[in-house]
Amino acid sequence: MEHKSLRQQAYEAIREWLSTSRLPRGFVTSELQLCRMLDMSRTPVRSALQQLETEGFVTIAPKHGVLILDSSAQRVGDLLDVVASLALFAFERQKSADAGALTPFADAHCTKLQSLVGNTDDPRDIDAGAVCEWEFELLRHLIRLNRNAEMDHLFRITSERLYWPLNARRWSSPFYPETKAVLESLLRDLRAAKETFPQRLFAYVQLLKKTWT
Repeated sequence: MEHKSLRQQAYEAIREWLSTSRLPRGFVTSELQLCRMLDMSRTPVRSALQQLETEGFVTIAPKHGVLILDSSAQRVGDLLDVVASLALFAFERQKSADAGALTPFADAHCTKLQSLVGNTDDPRDIDAGAVCEWEFELLRHLIRLNRNAEMDHLFRITSERLYWPLNARRWSSPFYPETKAVLESLLRDLRAAKETFPQRLFAYVQLLKKTWT
């Protein structure tokens, strides 16, 4: 069994609290308070916080505390652009290497989307959280087609900084019909490896930027 250092344990625990909003965005805490919550000394907690600051989750202000970073429009836009760049690069690489493999990949995700939203035009009939998870998996699996560990890691870190599971506004009124249509078009172009896929991806990212909170 892998033995995790106290620093790694602290890092993973704080990351979990961030993703579940136990430490909500805009909240100010302190190194001492986190030590108490984790029942650890300051050294591993401080090291974990330094890594989280490097990754863009928190800002450490000496003598003032630890600020959980909020998702400003500029910051969200930059992070979503990173996701789009990774997805586009993965698409282009796969299209060059084996475009035919995109067909069953897109079909599988299209079937899953259909099972989640069906033919309903009422967003109250769907599980927005489940559809958000499907979106995340679609992008993650597309990027993983490249079998590039660094790209996979960058996507994971970027999506976590976006607090992806907490953002489902696009699947509610009045955005739901547009969101569904944009993603169905994206999947059709992905399936056929069409030259218009980048434009579909751009439209999807613009919708995310418009609706992200």
